[in-house]
Amino acid sequence: MSKTPKNYLLLALILVFGFVYRVVLMLRETFPPGADIGLHASIIDSITKGGNTNFLYNYYHMGGGSSVTFPGYHIFTSYIILLTGMNNYAAQTVVVSLFSSLVVVVAFLLTRKIWNASAALIVAFLVAVSRFDLEMLMWGGYPNVIAVMLIPLAFYLFLEKDRFSVVAFLVVTSLVSGAIFLTHSLSAVLFIAITLSTVVFTLVFAGRMGERRSGLILWVLPLILGAVAIAPFLIQVVPAYLGADASTFTGGVTAIKEALLATKMLPLDIVVPLLIFVFLYFPFSKYYTGKFFSLSTMLLVLWWFIPTVLTQGYLVGIYTDYNRFLYFVILPIIILIGLGFYHSARYIGQGLGWLASHAKQAPQIRLSSNKTLRRVLPHLEEKSFALIFTLILVLYAFLSVGLFAPPAQGVGLQSFYRLMNQPEYDAIQWAKNNTAPNAVFLTDAQYGWWFGGFAERPTLSAVSPEYLTNNREFAPATMASRVLDTDFLVDNGIIQVREDGGFIGRHNPDFYAKLPNQYFPYGFFTFDNTEITATFLDQKGNSQFMDLTDLSVTDQHMENNSDYASIFVTRANSYFTFTEETTVYKGIGFANLTMSIASSSPDVTFVSLRFTLHTIGTEIQAENGTSLGFFNTWDKVAGQLIFAEGQPFMTGSNFDTTGICELTYGLNAKSFTELNLYAGVYHYDANAGSDLNRQQQLYYYQGIMSQHAQTKTNKVTDLPLDVFNYHQALAAYNVSYVALRDIGQIPRFAKDPTFSLVFINYDVAIFKVVQK
Repeated sequence: MSKTPKNYLLLALILVFGFVYRVVLMLRETFPPGADIGLHASIIDSITKGGNTNFLYNYYHMGGGSSVTFPGYHIFTSYIILLTGMNNYAAQTVVVSLFSSLVVVVAFLLTRKIWNASAALIVAFLVAVSRFDLEMLMWGGYPNVIAVMLIPLAFYLFLEKDRFSVVAFLVVTSLVSGAIFLTHSLSAVLFIAITLSTVVFTLVFAGRMGERRSGLILWVLPLILGAVAIAPFLIQVVPAYLGADASTFTGGVTAIKEALLATKMLPLDIVVPLLIFVFLYFPFSKYYTGKFFSLSTMLLVLWWFIPTVLTQGYLVGIYTDYNRFLYFVILPIIILIGLGFYHSARYIGQGLGWLASHAKQAPQIRLSSNKTLRRVLPHLEEKSFALIFTLILVLYAFLSVGLFAPPAQGVGLQSFYRLMNQPEYDAIQWAKNNTAPNAVFLTDAQYGWWFGGFAERPTLSAVSPEYLTNNREFAPATMASRVLDTDFLVDNGIIQVREDGGFIGRHNPDFYAKLPNQYFPYGFFTFDNTEITATFLDQKGNSQFMDLTDLSVTDQHMENNSDYASIFVTRANSYFTFTEETTVYKGIGFANLTMSIASSSPDVTFVSLRFTLHTIGTEIQAENGTSLGFFNTWDKVAGQLIFAEGQPFMTGSNFDTTGICELTYGLNAKSFTELNLYAGVYHYDANAGSDLNRQQQLYYYQGIMSQHAQTKTNKVTDLPLDVFNYHQALAAYNVSYVALRDIGQIPRFAKDPTFSLVFINYDVAIFKVVQK
């Protein structure tokens, strides 16, 4: 008992260290890292906006609309801002750093309750430097951080129920449970699952575990009473989750499902060891309690086991960010590591202590006159050795084990997730001070969340589908992504075409394959206006050549119905007019590209038209020369051009190393020419066998091309067309401004009369949408 004050002093020092470590890292470059802090700011702003608060509505995020982010953290932080006058991001930093640091205290109490105080101190320090806890802070998972502190607090109170009166226990645990339910939806589900699983298992094996079944009711009642305490909120949010938003977790939104499976799968080489090592708790249980099965051990095992199993939730039709389940496993893992360090150091200390005690009895040691030896000998005891090896193990873990973050790694995490800087924040403040409160902004994914929260403007963010949890956010996020990428897009489920229009030479057009069970299209062909050159004879008979970007855009538009979509781009100058029409048909795997060039005077005639095609793969020409294929044998994806009108010849002998193919049409001094070709990109089943010689392999790939050429106008699916026209999209979402951080995007907007530059600094350009 005499060690208790010393333990609490050490715990207090670890707590302060953890808090300072977190705050310093988060504010190291003035602005906290991560994009999610902007989402939280928008929720806080929506709560404090005035009038009746609707916790299921966010005025700014993704253009404003329904929200299913649980508001517990935001309510608490709103009060801190109102009481202290702190600015939004500073208040969020302090609040979340405090709760993240309090995990240190809860971990200490829980470990001391289940095992012992010495192991608890080790666990407390390891939690203070946990890389996963720091990472949650860095990317902005603030409600998750709060819940990760509240869940072990609830479990500690459950295990200590006999120290409280029934009324006091139910009041405290119900409040904690209600706070979890109000703060983070995934945490609430896992908390209920772990608690009820522990109760059920204990009910079945109560006799063997030495537990009274009647006492387990006190584990269930707080869940019920906590839910009752926040019932008004749950009554609103549960139908939202079980209604339209349920599809985001059950695979109903195909794009979100495919994006999650493509980017958020957890490899089995992580999952399998977790499922194996969890059972190491049972030998410790036997050592401490004399039984392999005890209530506290089963709690830790299920706390570890359930989230680990849920990382494979896609096997049963659950789709979410599977990596997030690992955040719930970390504390049980650290407790096991701390326990292992404690016993390892203890056993090493016992062994060295035994050797030291025998060495002290040796005559040459006992009778030695060496003063240094005499001063050291009394300290060569089991406890000293155990302490030294504990420090060695803890420092080794802190500095070398990936679960923990020494200062260098902490700075690395902060730098990795760093988003905001002063010029970008200045642009946000300009928008807040110089635009109408209802002005709708559009920008990239991460900046958009900051923009909505801190400019307090409805903001459409180009968020990738795997980060969406609200069904209504998918359409505006997709639209924002497309506006930032291109002017026109047509997708029939087999092939996707993107066209940047005539104001800039870049994607003019691009052709993508839609591969089975993959969300992200596979880019294969790219034409670029800056590399399409017309050679002609002017009125004086002089030879001239011009890239298409030397011509002015006279028209660009889209025509479409349920069966087709065509993109038209017309450019002209004093010599000639060039029109490009790209058409994608419903259910057909080849797009049609028609190009016409007409002179403005009979005296102007055309010599040639050269296209530069950027592509990948091995070049294969059809036997009759009317088709050209490119096979990427690594991914089993092929691109094919079928020349319907006009037969080009291919130049560029270094295609295999550059991926650039030049196609040149001879125009025979005509004053008008129309060229027509089909472009397809598709997946094929198998490569040519290695046992075939070069000629046989050529025949094999030509056979694939011939088979697909026969279907260039055949309908193979009935999927509807997905059509995007940037003019219509901007109008449909009433977009007022577009904010750009990518310098490469600026020319496309600067040259387009649809947009007018109204703000620019070193990092951000803001364009106003000119309403026509």
